[in-house]
Amino acid sequence: MSQATKTRFAPMATSGKWLWLPLAKPHASTRLFCFPNAGSGASIFRDWPSLLPDDVEVVAIQLPGRENRFGEPLHSELEGVLEALWSIVAGMADRPYFFFGHSMGAMIAFELTRLLQRKRVRGPFHLVVSGRRAPQLPRRRPMLHTLDDEAFLERIGEFNGTPRELLENAELMSLFMPILRNDFLLSEKYHCHDSTSIACPLTALGGDVDADVSEEDLAAWSVVAGGPFQYEVMPGDHFFIHSSRSKLLERLCSITESNRHGTR
Repeated sequence: MSQATKTRFAPMATSGKWLWLPLAKPHASTRLFCFPNAGSGASIFRDWPSLLPDDVEVVAIQLPGRENRFGEPLHSELEGVLEALWSIVAGMADRPYFFFGHSMGAMIAFELTRLLQRKRVRGPFHLVVSGRRAPQLPRRRPMLHTLDDEAFLERIGEFNGTPRELLENAELMSLFMPILRNDFLLSEKYHCHDSTSIACPLTALGGDVDADVSEEDLAAWSVVAGGPFQYEVMPGDHFFIHSSRSKLLERLCSITESNRHGTR
């Protein structure tokens, strides 16, 4: 959170505050839309543009209530998020694009892909979901957003995604706790209402020591993959996207190359 507050946000002019462009690449041939995990904002992708090829432009999703949108009402219904995003993304489909979503972000990216299909507009050429169990699987753990503050913070700490100094700072947590609880509410009450598959290739990624998402949970994404499907386990826990960032970005680069050369 301390790093995020130092980040300058320049929302894209065509999208209000929902999208943040860390680094404009006007000549890029491909866009990568990135969806953050619960409690996080667009700034977790701030370094990605410099680590990806020049022809890949990173566009980070910014949900209300955090970073440059702090103080705005939080969305507790997935439908509201999807309704706000689909037309924005469709309006930027002037070049090929694909989705990457981590944890809660994977849920949003998956359902947004299906909504774009229903709207019959150009969708992503590939969906990459990360750190999330397949949507049709039954719930395995108890609801976290209903826990009392002490138990909730203890469980959040086990994910290793929130700095310890933040968890132990009562003043900061009084501001951050509502965002975390709301995001877990949004994520935990989600239910995949049907098994409609997506039209594009799907890749599922996970960490090899993620206590919440197993290799079998990743493999189960094949049920909703209407096209080519792959899954890969990388070194790390639930937040392997940081510890194995280089390997993850290499995977995204290979997806971009495959699409460019038509070798899915």
